[in-house]
Amino acid sequence: MAEEIKRMGPPKATDLKGEEFTWSIQLSAAPSREWSKLFSEPAESTVLCHPRRLGMMHQALVFKSDESHLSTWIQYVDKWIAGANRSLLEMEEPERQKKAKALAEEEERQRRIREVNEKAKNL
Repeated sequence: MAEEIKRMGPPKATDLKGEEFTWSIQLSAAPSREWSKLFSEPAESTVLCHPRRLGMMHQALVFKSDESHLSTWIQYVDKWIAGANRSLLEMEEPERQKKAKALAEEEERQRRIREVNEKAKNL
């Protein structure tokens, strides 16, 4: 199952052109293709703050914004990260349930084998 992605610390300015900074946000892990797709299709965005206006580079998100809009960007980025994590978990739930059922069935099979061997040991 996929590792939950988290924002690692505050954004860091890496460039400045006019009044617009280039910001980088480090992530806890490199996002999977599925996670990236879910992240780029959020339930909530604005014209100013939209995932299509940022880039993903390995374990970082990069976007351009003036300083006055940075806190709004971070609020949205945090929502998008949480939404992608939640959606990916929901997508993986049927597979997780299938594996749990298979494990329970195997444990029951092994229990029955031990039980029958215990009954047959004095024959």
